[in-house]
Amino acid sequence: MVCLHRSLWFLAAHLPNLIGVVEGSDDNVEKVDLNSLQSFGYRPRVFILSDILNEPDDSMSLVRYLLYANEFDTRGICATTSWWLRNETHPEEMRRIITAYGEVVDNLNNHVNPNASYQSADYLLSLVTSGPSTYGRAALNETLSEGAGRIIEALEESDEPLFITGWGGTNTLAQALLHMDNNMPAPKAAALRSKIRLYTISDQDNTGPWIRTRYPDVFYVVSIHAFNNYKAATWTGIGLRGCPCVDSDIVWNPWLDANIRLGPFGALYPQVVYTMEGDTPSFLWLVQNGLVYRDRIDWGTWGGRYSHPLAPSDWTAGIDSNHFVNTIETVIGADGVTYSTHQASIWRWRAAYQEDFAARMQWTLTPNFTAAGHPPILNVNKHQGPEPLFIKINANESFTLDASLTYDPDHPTDNSKLEFQWALYPEPTSFLNDYLNVQIEAVSPSSGAPLVLHVNDAGFSNVTLGRSVKVIPPISIRNPNTGLSTTDFHILLQVTNRAGPYPIRRYMRIVLTYHGHVPATLFT
Repeated sequence: MVCLHRSLWFLAAHLPNLIGVVEGSDDNVEKVDLNSLQSFGYRPRVFILSDILNEPDDSMSLVRYLLYANEFDTRGICATTSWWLRNETHPEEMRRIITAYGEVVDNLNNHVNPNASYQSADYLLSLVTSGPSTYGRAALNETLSEGAGRIIEALEESDEPLFITGWGGTNTLAQALLHMDNNMPAPKAAALRSKIRLYTISDQDNTGPWIRTRYPDVFYVVSIHAFNNYKAATWTGIGLRGCPCVDSDIVWNPWLDANIRLGPFGALYPQVVYTMEGDTPSFLWLVQNGLVYRDRIDWGTWGGRYSHPLAPSDWTAGIDSNHFVNTIETVIGADGVTYSTHQASIWRWRAAYQEDFAARMQWTLTPNFTAAGHPPILNVNKHQGPEPLFIKINANESFTLDASLTYDPDHPTDNSKLEFQWALYPEPTSFLNDYLNVQIEAVSPSSGAPLVLHVNDAGFSNVTLGRSVKVIPPISIRNPNTGLSTTDFHILLQVTNRAGPYPIRRYMRIVLTYHGHVPATLFT
């Protein structure tokens, strides 16, 4: 039924294009200035390592990545080996998908700010390369591969971090690290390593443990578990099926057929064989939806939440191991049951990341802006997203958070059709979350409208509704188990635009810090 409804909506929305009506020819249609859409002052530099064609999910992930590529500064796309693809690489599959992207990139650019445009297919094709065609650590005895050389170039060309996504084995990166060790002064090699932000989809060759042991300073996000025991990994939450906690239908082939495999680009999205897009969390955490802030993987994102294994009291002594591992989130599932699991840090956002994906695929089908939905641009207390809003507060002193200036690009003169939801997000301060008692109250709610939602579609409880809320923070307290005092806590605003066939959600993270404290941080 849902698929039929959306098919009818699609036909109605795209009929003007089919019969040749020029966009904007109807005087009743609100004109949109693309320059008013979301822009990004910062775009993370991304380098993809993929054992593509090992199974279909790497190709799926590349399709999704390209639909969000305007939010990234892509620096490399490298084919690699893995345990499951031991002696060959397939950059030609990357080129095939990017070439198809080239057929729709002009349509995509009609739905985004010109200052956040999609890069050309020719440019992305120039980034495609290959790592060694041998398995694992055997590559350390070989000549430096082109892919490893490209990693070194990407590290040297900017002072900004390089976010490396490991969809397969990591021997290409291992080659680069060893080459830097052997051919550079130690301080320079260390400085280049400090720019690496690596998120791997478990260990898929034997260089992962080698890197973590030899270079403990490398920022390394990974679920560590027994060989081939992927059910123990956080990233499997993206396509988890069979749990009543979350909708399984929207990560399986019938829904994907109807909502993703559309047009010349969507047609390349393969059928799911094992699981949908197991590699996607490695870049999904970087999508600039208002959840992510630089490299704060411990704050929680569409790509999950990982945290440092050291106790917070040890952070001030300096980090001698920069690895991030599974951590728990407590979420109310679709069945109303409370779940505490690491995979929930991804599947709690499933409705958001799947419907957002489907909305973007619609952009590939038409240059007509009014034929699709678009992300709202959040503004809280005159601070525009996607960057977090940082506020200094006093204990027991109330203050107001006002999102009334949030912009709806599909109704530029009226944001009354947007949905506003505010919730406490306790896990980023998990060593204190059992002791936080933050009051969030609606300000001037609509007559007869509910003030609080018991649970929202991301599994947050006691969600306050409305454009503005009053917040009463708790007194600065100490956790009796650790002796640590409250330093900060996070409130999350979720705004949903339902103008198109798919709801599109964006967020504003408000980080509240008591006067006299600095926010808890893993980094100096």
